[in-house]
Amino acid sequence: MPTFRYVAQAPDGREVRGTVQANTRLEASDAVRKQGYWLIELYAEPEPRTPTRAVQQTVWQPLFGGVPLKALALFFRQFAAMLAAGVPIYQALDTLSQQHTGNARLRRTLASIRDSILAGERLADAFDKHPAVFSPIIRAMIRVGEAGGALEQVLRQIATYLENELELRRLISRVTFYPKLVLFFAIVIPNLIPALITLVGAPGGAPVGTVLWGIAMTFAKILLVIFVIWALFRLAMQAQGFRYAWGLFTVSLPWIGFTVRQLALARFARALSALYGAGLPLSQAVHYAAAATGNEYLHRRIEPAGAKLEAGHRITDAFASTGVFPPMVMDMVSTGENTGELGFMMDKVAEYYEEEGKLRAHQAGHVLGVVVYLAVAIYVAIIVIQFYAGYFSAIFGAAGQP
Repeated sequence: MPTFRYVAQAPDGREVRGTVQANTRLEASDAVRKQGYWLIELYAEPEPRTPTRAVQQTVWQPLFGGVPLKALALFFRQFAAMLAAGVPIYQALDTLSQQHTGNARLRRTLASIRDSILAGERLADAFDKHPAVFSPIIRAMIRVGEAGGALEQVLRQIATYLENELELRRLISRVTFYPKLVLFFAIVIPNLIPALITLVGAPGGAPVGTVLWGIAMTFAKILLVIFVIWALFRLAMQAQGFRYAWGLFTVSLPWIGFTVRQLALARFARALSALYGAGLPLSQAVHYAAAATGNEYLHRRIEPAGAKLEAGHRITDAFASTGVFPPMVMDMVSTGENTGELGFMMDKVAEYYEEEGKLRAHQAGHVLGVVVYLAVAIYVAIIVIQFYAGYFSAIFGAAGQP
């Protein structure tokens, strides 16, 4: 049975803290009130981390447990439309959780949130139970929207934010697809040809089935190696130290690093605009938006600006102390601070960096393609030289024999 920790006020004004076991949040709140206390806070304690749950959280979820951005953006857009039409929250969640299209994990998550709402929990608390599906930015915006009575508007802002992020990722995928495809076949074909020659050149030839099986096994080995490398990288990215080193490496690359920094700052500006527009205090908005950069190095550089804002520093001074924002951004931040239109100016910063990032990403894709072609050409040339060197060595060796 779940355990709930509560903070309450006794009839004599004392603050009382304790725990209570109940099946639902509603039962837990009733149990606290039956003791004569006025409930102030109530939250569920984390479930015990069993070995199975530990494996699921550390291995399965990072590799296969995510929900596509497209599915999340569509959900929030539909959720906002249903609330605007006057549909109750629990009914909207029930309808969306029973749709036959979309992501299966998202449907299960929505069903769980629906059950939490029916049990008397707040929407923000229900979303907080699923950090692997909903990012801290999304959960923070929902909490602000629910508390401020602007949930429908905030849900639309979340959908727009996710759609912009999805478009950015699609751009990067489109630009790098062809070079990655060339690189893949550059790895596959040189490993495939020796196996094919060995099979076909066997005494008496080889059956077609044997040849095809050998080709399939070669492909399987290469794909297995690629999958292992990808899985190890994804698991390593769960470690904060590795994420920091990788982030520093990517922004330090010649020419490409500048593009990576631009796209990361575009994510930051877009997230800050959405959070600040939803009504979140600026210091907290900076904290969450820093994590939206997708780069741990930039995240750590930007996050201290939130503490400076809480200490009373000007926005421009707090941002300047990070050392990651170029002069143009600082000028726009200063303008936004002086005019009270910081959210609008952050949107303009995001639009500028996204356009610049798109242009440089296209250029980077072409440059990467040329580099891959040259690398493949050199690789093929080495293979050809080795083949003919061995071939002529065998001929000259045979000719020199008596």
